[in-house]
Amino acid sequence: MNQKNEKTAKRSAAETKKIILAAARKIAVKDGVAQLTIEAVAKQAGVSKGGVLYHYPSKKKLIMALMDQYVAHLNQELETALEKNQDKPYALVHAFIDWFKRRDGIAPENRDWGAAIFTVQSFDMSLMEPLHQWYRNLFQKIRESVEDNAKTTLGVIALEGFFMLSLYNLDYSTPEEREKVLGLIKELLRQ
Repeated sequence: MNQKNEKTAKRSAAETKKIILAAARKIAVKDGVAQLTIEAVAKQAGVSKGGVLYHYPSKKKLIMALMDQYVAHLNQELETALEKNQDKPYALVHAFIDWFKRRDGIAPENRDWGAAIFTVQSFDMSLMEPLHQWYRNLFQKIRESVEDNAKTTLGVIALEGFFMLSLYNLDYSTPEEREKVLGLIKELLRQ
């Protein structure tokens, strides 16, 4: 057995899947989702094409796994921020403010991938379903909040605007301007 095969044999399935997803993400960011092929992922990951197909039997399954991974990241970020703000009125809005400030928008390591996600629609709109479900759940949380739903919606949507500007590297507002807007949102919530 050569050194590469020994190394591959010692990896767990979870480790291999993680390596494959990291390779797929790198290709999607660098070259676009259209250029994401099983062969390219196998080469980038240093595994055989059969190894990729064993874990992800199609390009669609691979992209769906990337989308699921991204949504899991969003869930983790929101839950972390909600835990910290659970005792505040308008906890959801304060959680979004905390999340935005902690990451200064979209974390740099997720900006390129976040933008690449939206190109998935051109490949197959059904692959966006995990993200659609995340937003359906978010708006259900807004509806279930005990506070004024309109204020919660306004706060969350304003912060989503900042996140989207950050995602596409289009946020030319200054830190002072962003702080002022965040202050206005907090002021609105106190009324």
